[in-house]
Amino acid sequence: MKLSGTQLVWIMVTTEIAAMLGLRITPAIQVAKQDAWLSMIVGGIIGVALTFLVVHLCILHPNQTLFQFSQALLGKWLGRLIVLPYLVSWYILTAVLLRAFADFIHLILLNKTPLWIIILLLIGLVTYLSYSSGITGIGRFCELVGPIIILTLIVSFILIVQNLEMHHLLPFYADSEWMNILKGSIAPAFWFSGQFVLLVIVSFVQNTKKVLSKSILGVGITIFIIVTATLISLLVFGPNLSAKLRFPYFSAVRTIDILNFIQNADLFVLFILVFGVIAQASLYFFIASYEMANWINVKDWRRIIWFSAPAIAIITILIPGASAFTLFDEFWTTVVFPVCGIGIPLFLWTISAVKKKA
Repeated sequence: MKLSGTQLVWIMVTTEIAAMLGLRITPAIQVAKQDAWLSMIVGGIIGVALTFLVVHLCILHPNQTLFQFSQALLGKWLGRLIVLPYLVSWYILTAVLLRAFADFIHLILLNKTPLWIIILLLIGLVTYLSYSSGITGIGRFCELVGPIIILTLIVSFILIVQNLEMHHLLPFYADSEWMNILKGSIAPAFWFSGQFVLLVIVSFVQNTKKVLSKSILGVGITIFIIVTATLISLLVFGPNLSAKLRFPYFSAVRTIDILNFIQNADLFVLFILVFGVIAQASLYFFIASYEMANWINVKDWRRIIWFSAPAIAIITILIPGASAFTLFDEFWTTVVFPVCGIGIPLFLWTISAVKKKA
């Protein structure tokens, strides 16, 4: 299985934008209010730094996934142990993502359809995309739908300009100050840097010379889109109302009405969100199955899918709903992100650098 540099860019863009539009804008506004767009910029800068760290670590171990170079650096048992929190994170993250999107479809579009049917359909799509062609198929899928997602969002940005009210951004900085702006940037920083997926998928990229520039380009495009969407949500609804909306950008797109001719633009955004979430969940699902196969010494990673699919289905259905997302977000930001997003990659990079000099 191989990826091109272009596919790496579109994987970064496609898999991050949909989730960040749905999950990250409201929490940032609740913390930083009208300065949430500054939180997104600060989060983007941190995300670029973390991306640089992770990609440089992977470049030091070409053609090896996280599991493989962890064992090479730390030995058999400690190498396995250090990968364990990542495996748990990818399984839980896939379930949370599918549950949040199933809730979204149930709320917006299919409110008479049982939620578990929507969940099973989504898991069926994710399983098919992962099983049929692995990371190569996911890369091709993202290369195809990524430009469509970006074009659709840019058109929606242009159409919504007439509904923007600049006074919603005032007062600038006075209500939030740097502490809340920084606090609101932590979770976006984690998402911008790609949920640890680079620790695995960089090993599949054919030309490793350009992998750093391609990764940074993917993060840069994502930052531009998310900062713009956050600004638009604030400019349409203001910080108080936006903080109460579960999907503020989607709600903002619903306000588009040009001469009673261009309406219901939210359907196009919903359309691209489906593609984005399927791509993202498939990527996490593939990585979790692939690294789990390495972890338990199973040569054919596809056999693990028959364990992964029902496990994720059960976790997704058991998630109680919106109340659990807040607890999940706190746990992810305060525990998982510092450990898996910063601590372990920095630890592995330090050992790699020391061994290389020795």
